[in-house]
Amino acid sequence: MNVTDLSMGSRPMNAKELTDKAKNFDWNPRIGFKYWARAAETIYHEGQVYLREGNVPKAYLVLFRFSTLVLEYLVKHPEAKEPESKRALKPLQRRIPRVIEQLETLRPEIDDTYDRWMRITAAQRDTLRSGEPFPAASSSTYAKHAANDPALSWSYASPANILDVQDHQDLAVDLAKKEMRRRRQASGLVGEDYGRRDSVQRGGQDRETGTIRLVPQDMDDDELRRQMEATRRQLDRSDDYARGYDDEDYIRPSTYYYPSITKSSPLKYERPVSRGRPEGPRLQPPRPPKERHVDRAPIEPPPRPDKDLYLERESPPIGPPPRPDKEPLALVTPPYSSRPSEERPAIPSKLNAEPAPQKRITFRPAGYLENGDPIRPVFLPSTLRHKFLKLAADNTRRGLEMCGVLCGTTVNNALFISHLVIPEQRCTPDTCETENESVMLDYCITNDLLVIGWIHTHPTQTCFMSSRDLHTQAGYQVMMPESIAIVCAPKYEPSWGIFRLTNPPGLPHILSCQRTETFHQHSVDNLYVEAGSPQGHVYESKALEFEVCDLRPGH
Repeated sequence: MNVTDLSMGSRPMNAKELTDKAKNFDWNPRIGFKYWARAAETIYHEGQVYLREGNVPKAYLVLFRFSTLVLEYLVKHPEAKEPESKRALKPLQRRIPRVIEQLETLRPEIDDTYDRWMRITAAQRDTLRSGEPFPAASSSTYAKHAANDPALSWSYASPANILDVQDHQDLAVDLAKKEMRRRRQASGLVGEDYGRRDSVQRGGQDRETGTIRLVPQDMDDDELRRQMEATRRQLDRSDDYARGYDDEDYIRPSTYYYPSITKSSPLKYERPVSRGRPEGPRLQPPRPPKERHVDRAPIEPPPRPDKDLYLERESPPIGPPPRPDKEPLALVTPPYSSRPSEERPAIPSKLNAEPAPQKRITFRPAGYLENGDPIRPVFLPSTLRHKFLKLAADNTRRGLEMCGVLCGTTVNNALFISHLVIPEQRCTPDTCETENESVMLDYCITNDLLVIGWIHTHPTQTCFMSSRDLHTQAGYQVMMPESIAIVCAPKYEPSWGIFRLTNPPGLPHILSCQRTETFHQHSVDNLYVEAGSPQGHVYESKALEFEVCDLRPGH
């Protein structure tokens, strides 16, 4: 971005910028296929959640990244032809047509928002920026990072209250619990247009009839290959359009089906009505006898109602209105039930005749990587570690390592660990290697879970990240920078720690390391750091619940 863009702070990104950002990730075929498959499943889940929350730019970015990873990279991985890899790849490929349809639906909204921003004057931009929930100009570091973060970039199509999670931890957990409860009650449905669950059967929706097309899970390879080639060509055309090319073969769909977004945890208020005729019939009280004096021209015009007085007109009065006194009837308003000031919607902007949309809550990044990229806050149930140690007790007594996978979801731009999954694994005194990854991926797909990190024991060693641990963590963190590694060393102090790779130098150095022995030295220091609060981005919560799923045979 240029200096002008940074000074604007929250200028919305256009489709070209989002596409370039989506393609900007470090592909490394030396990382095992199972880690890349996990990453693809994770970013797909993130995209669906961002759709639900109405964060259109972030949804577009991660869904485009998902399609790029599956279509261009996973199929070329050295392990792609192995049986387990094929089983893990097929459900990801079946999601491509739906993702392409979502991208085509979101792009017009992104372009429209950007075009409207470019059409307004500099003075109007200053007026809009004056109401942004960003820190003051003195916080130039945050403003610079926020300008490059689609999750925080300004969009008057979907405004947000941006909060600091450090000061609102209880609120973040409460919102997450309510949202996760809502999702469970919805039985996997996330929206009328976009939320059809992809577990046993996957498909799309017929645009003409609105009926769901189910794609059998046992689709043969030839049919799947033809479908993949068609969607690849469609993605190529979408990319050309995002770059601004004049492609005569590209035909913009005549009708776009915008997502029916269910807000994650919106501030509750009634949408203001226009100052004209109210919507729907409204019973009027009988005209009081002293109202006739309104017909006489007053010496001075009555004062303009303020915002709160205008908002009070949203709801009809409960019971009869009070009898007016000497004031003109135009200023008599029904009783008003008090609400927090932040829940009152703003009067529609003069730049847009439509009423102001509901504001969603978004938590700002909990920190930044060494390269300046934002990392979202992660909430960890405080009792999860103790439960894991009980499950690993038998292995610990025998001197064998054991691992678990930390899964959860994202709500309001924060990550919440809600599941501890114990995968099938092969354990030794120094390593634990997961097996039969497709079973764990199926579990994550069925339960709409993303992989946020992992936890493992050091039964005979201290609490640190070994060279083998560093390479494993790189597989988690390459596509999700917030991913964490929890190490438990029950026989030593400290008995546990939460870590992440630095970036740089940690992540790029590990990704470029070609040594294959279990334990080896690295020539670079400062490869990983503590990730727990307050210096890190992980917050423990006693109020956060979690489930355990043990996928090991016989458990």
